[in-house]
Amino acid sequence: MNFTSPLLSLSIFSVLWLLSASAFSTCDFDTDDADSPNFVDKIIECDEKEKTTNESTRRKAADIQATKLYGDGTLDRASGIFERPIVAGGSMNHSPNKAFTSRQAYSLRPGAKFEQSVTLAIQRLHIEMAHHCAKGWSVDRQWSEPNPEQEGDYFLHYRFICAS
Repeated sequence: MNFTSPLLSLSIFSVLWLLSASAFSTCDFDTDDADSPNFVDKIIECDEKEKTTNESTRRKAADIQATKLYGDGTLDRASGIFERPIVAGGSMNHSPNKAFTSRQAYSLRPGAKFEQSVTLAIQRLHIEMAHHCAKGWSVDRQWSEPNPEQEGDYFLHYRFICAS
């Protein structure tokens, strides 16, 4: 097979891109769409629509006040009291569309024990998310901050929202 023809290479690239994009895209294209004169415009329009949708979803998620599951908790402005929801071990609760922020410590020091690994920190965060969001969740944001008490130690934070 000779791929030296620019038209053949472009059409193969277009079909491959279409197949890979449709796997991750909400826009529906079929093979007949590739023959239309405004096919590239449709792809660009679809990408812009997805970016707008993703941005508005992020803004909505950011608007939800997250309840801290660590430290002093979250300040309830009405009562002036810091609150932190606590779930019993092994219990499965669900708070639809409620946002939480949780954290777990981990270490990147060379002599750190396995119990201090980031792998176990992630597992503990997932257990905590399951306790608060038994019907599922989405991780809105994740970040790490250094632990000021020990060089090489960090806190992994997850901000997550329970499914509807």
